[in-house]
Amino acid sequence: MTNLSKKYKVSSAHTAIGTSFAMLPVHTGKPAPTLLLFAMSGKDTLSTEPYCIVGRLLHEQGWNVASLDLPCHGANRGENEPPELDGWAERTSADEDITAEFRLRVNDVIDHLVGTGIADPKRFAAAGTSRGGFMAFHAAVGNPKIRAIAAFSPVTDLIALSEFAGQEDNPLVAKMALQQSVSKLADRNVWIYIGDADERVSTDKAAAFVESLTAANRKKVRKPEIVFHLIPTPGHASFPEWHEDAAAWFQKVIAI
Repeated sequence: MTNLSKKYKVSSAHTAIGTSFAMLPVHTGKPAPTLLLFAMSGKDTLSTEPYCIVGRLLHEQGWNVASLDLPCHGANRGENEPPELDGWAERTSADEDITAEFRLRVNDVIDHLVGTGIADPKRFAAAGTSRGGFMAFHAAVGNPKIRAIAAFSPVTDLIALSEFAGQEDNPLVAKMALQQSVSKLADRNVWIYIGDADERVSTDKAAAFVESLTAANRKKVRKPEIVFHLIPTPGHASFPEWHEDAAAWFQKVIAI
């Protein structure tokens, strides 16, 4: 297990066109496997437990680890905009596709990391907790370089969240449900941990998404790995041991 008492310096960086992101100290010498990790703002994601644990573990194994501000988090929040998920709901009610904007920023950072020799273009992975898991999957939808996704108690359909009450008939919200992107994710390795009674993000919706992904996976000649851990635990949670397992899994599916 990683030394959680160790201080990890988180630096801020920008791409050539100004997309900001955060990183743990860069491993130099040759392009390295790279994890994109999402939970809240980029800096907070890489410095707050348990969200940062999988990144710290992989960093100790020679991975580079980067993060971006989620929509309405950190510098991505507008001056008069509600924070976090309330901001997401306000944006979608105004017909703004928060996933499309996020994918553009992620793709710019991926291009930057590859272009500067930091990242190996064949060894990208993404991970996230709750809303960060939702965006990790959407990042992968928008970029085939991301070959594996791990998610801890992920949102799979925004309508499961209390913040989106009243948007049940919003076609944009329906379009962003991960069920709608199964065909684009069927060739990726996927690993999910979730409690068996998570009413915050809906265990049932997560299970239905995995079932659809597994069905699509059966049609592939080269079948990626899909791992779904349904854990007896109350409420909405993420535990250090889940991150430890995910780090070991990434090491297996993203060949070093």
